[in-house]
Amino acid sequence: MSIRIDHEKCIGCKTCYNDCPMDVFTCDDAPGSKPQVTYAEECWHCGICWMDCPKRAIDLTTPASFW
Repeated sequence: MSIRIDHEKCIGCKTCYNDCPMDVFTCDDAPGSKPQVTYAEECWHCGICWMDCPKRAIDLTTPASFW
């Protein structure tokens, strides 16, 4: 599965960063900074980040080979 943040939509609320149980995201403490996908290989594909993002800025793509 690939996980990506659309930084055009992202408002920097850090919900994905705070909610991810696997710490897939990193984020600078500076005001206005936006989370980055740093550890995609650690992703459990639970979808919490996608569900909780208020701007739907998270894109989760599952390759056919995953199933």
